[in-house]
Amino acid sequence: MDKKAVIQSITKSAFGIIPYAGTALNELVFDYNGRIKQKRLNRFIEILAEYFNENNDVNLDNIKTEDFNDLFEAVLRRVVTTKSELKLERFKNIIIKELKTPTKETELIDLYLDLISSLSEEEINILYQHIDFDKSFEVESNKLGKLKEELEKVTENKKKESIIIGRSKYEDSETILKNQIKEIEDKRAKLQDKRKAEFYGLDEQRFIFFKQRLYSKGLLIDNGIGKFGYEPFLFMGITEFGLEFIEFIKSNEKNCR
Repeated sequence: MDKKAVIQSITKSAFGIIPYAGTALNELVFDYNGRIKQKRLNRFIEILAEYFNENNDVNLDNIKTEDFNDLFEAVLRRVVTTKSELKLERFKNIIIKELKTPTKETELIDLYLDLISSLSEEEINILYQHIDFDKSFEVESNKLGKLKEELEKVTENKKKESIIIGRSKYEDSETILKNQIKEIEDKRAKLQDKRKAEFYGLDEQRFIFFKQRLYSKGLLIDNGIGKFGYEPFLFMGITEFGLEFIEFIKSNEKNCR
């Protein structure tokens, strides 16, 4: 007997000594659980079959490679643990993309598979919407602060000069700075809804919990740390790793259209 069969045999015997419930527990673990996994596996194979019936644009020679063999096994291990149709679609997209254009970053793909398995669709959506809050957003935030400081100085100089000569040479500079500030603030105002629980149809506690999970996995960063009036997990931004993960999902979807 192989190792798995030995473990199953021992476990069945252990359940057998439990009065009344032993038989039912055996059935749950070894029969019902097995049927569920088989059903999920069958559904995934159906999804793959649907694609192959409608498309013939994959390189079947890639099936014979060691890397694809490892990937396919890794996908199937995760397929039997999910009941989400969207996750099955994402797993299918990964398989098809690797058949079309194989990548050598197998360890990274395995990490992405773990994320797809463990993250809820709400969490992936939150991460996706935070694409707007990347490094360039923070650079723009710093620029906004400097523009406001500069405007303050220009406005003060204008007041002083206006008292002496009537019209100040600083007026044009003041107008330009105000327009630049308004442009950035208008742009940022349109994005603020994405930092609210209502945007995702969630209550505040669940929204914060999801952001904490994304933070713990290195996908989001808390950009509010060290700022005046800091509130934990309010001003979140996407990390480089988060951007790469979203790009991975998007590229797989694109390859399967």
